[in-house]
Amino acid sequence: MMTLHQKANQNQAQKKIKRNNFFDDMKTVFNHNYGIILCFFLFFSENNQLLSDENINEPGSISFSYLNMQNSISEFDYYDFLRDSIITQPEYLYANLKALEKDADLKYSRRQRFPELSVQVINDQVLERNVVEKTSLRKRQDDSFDAAVELSQPIYSGGTINAQVRKALHDKSFSITEKENALSTLVLDANLIYLNAIKSNYLYEYGTNLISEIEPFLEKVRQRVEIGISDPIELALFSIKYNALKSRIQILKTQKDRDLGIFEYFFGMEYQDIYFPNVFVPLIENNNDYEAYNVLAAKIQLKSAKEDTNITKGEFRPQFGFRSRYTVYDIKDNENDTDWRGGIYFSMPLFTFGRSSAKISSFKAKENASRMNIDIERKDDDVRETEIVNLVKGSINTRQEVYASYEDTKNQRRIIRNRLDATTFSPESYANSSLEEINLLEEFINIEINLLAGYFSYLHQNQKLNSVIRVQP
Repeated sequence: MMTLHQKANQNQAQKKIKRNNFFDDMKTVFNHNYGIILCFFLFFSENNQLLSDENINEPGSISFSYLNMQNSISEFDYYDFLRDSIITQPEYLYANLKALEKDADLKYSRRQRFPELSVQVINDQVLERNVVEKTSLRKRQDDSFDAAVELSQPIYSGGTINAQVRKALHDKSFSITEKENALSTLVLDANLIYLNAIKSNYLYEYGTNLISEIEPFLEKVRQRVEIGISDPIELALFSIKYNALKSRIQILKTQKDRDLGIFEYFFGMEYQDIYFPNVFVPLIENNNDYEAYNVLAAKIQLKSAKEDTNITKGEFRPQFGFRSRYTVYDIKDNENDTDWRGGIYFSMPLFTFGRSSAKISSFKAKENASRMNIDIERKDDDVRETEIVNLVKGSINTRQEVYASYEDTKNQRRIIRNRLDATTFSPESYANSSLEEINLLEEFINIEINLLAGYFSYLHQNQKLNSVIRVQP
């Protein structure tokens, strides 16, 4: 028996032999297919270069790039974060279950074409008889305890079965559209929740740092007033502006607590190591080649409404099929009589006193309403997409100007802070510049949020957001 050390040496020797055989095989393949491998490598490298050049030359903007943060999250990492967080949301799970329900309904509709086999036991006992006529066979039937097996196959049912199958197919397509819409909407919600949380936290920390800078100067101004260098009005005005800034920071703290609470509830994680996302936003224009989910859903609902009308019409058309029945009489006896019957059944309503036309007219009215709903949804889609395109373009056009104003205000605040020791300088300007600085920063971050959220909304309107995020419904 080999020891554990010997087994280990044997395993290493076998692995070495297999590794050497693998390299020998690869060397043989490479020698015989060198030209093919070289051509494939050159083709792949050229295509990669073309794709890279195309991405570099494509005009657009990168969200939150002006902030020059030390830490940020890349586009692909941000997409991965959003994708991992939405597939467990109850809205998506509900839409997925609805799709499974419609798939089961489709199976049921298709199987209505199949025959039906049923079993029937007839136990008809006379509990009390009061018949005067002794010769009537119909009135004096014996007790029965029979069993029957019946096979029924519809041949024509007025087109209702085919219409139900088509309607089930449309309902399944509608559920798939709703599932994709729910998933895309969750991406929009997750993006806004993420951006609002990081915005509120960043503004609060930024404002807290401003307060920490101003607080020492408040005491300096108070001392200058006490020794008579400054006018008490300067202290009063500076205190008013300082209190206004502190109130602004308290409002930011309330917003931060609210947005971070929503973030932690939605994503199921603590707010930690969260950074601004750098996502490339290309220039966008109104695109009529793609429709919104609501427009597509309205079109599917129209098809489903047409099938509802066909099903209603089929209820008042002729119906016929084949039916066969095998009966065993008196199964409680030892010797049983049997018979086998079968034939064609046929039924057709001749006159329904206007019920058929009224019911069909009702479903036709619903069909016309569904057709009109398509125009309503298409109009809303065009208006919404125009608003989104204008929002993104406006953000691109104003982001640089607003950020320049913010940077200039920040520089002016630093200049004012460095000159606060001058007796002829008003400290009120320092508080004013700090308050204006944080307002401009908030305005700039809102523009960046509108830029990214607008781009996501544009993708959502054109049914592209799920593919960009790389999430499958």
